Amino acid sequence: MGNSQKKTNGFIPLGTILITYVIVRIINKVTGFSYDFSDGVFNINLLIDLAIWFFVYLAVDFLQRKLF
Repeated sequence: MGNSQKKTNGFIPLGTILITYVIVRIINKVTGFSYDFSDGVFNINLLIDLAIWFFVYLAVDFLQRKLF
């Protein structure tokens, strides 16, 4: 019998990135979160932004895999 699990080809789907971008932008607008690199490249705000991207991406990817 065939394998019922989908195989991924190793590429990040463009739709996942676009949806993640829109959701992160909405979160940043609602919370008023912003930063710039004048404070330095390695600051806490950059880490917070990367964490938001990471968790939103995981959620969007999970939902897309479940729905499609």
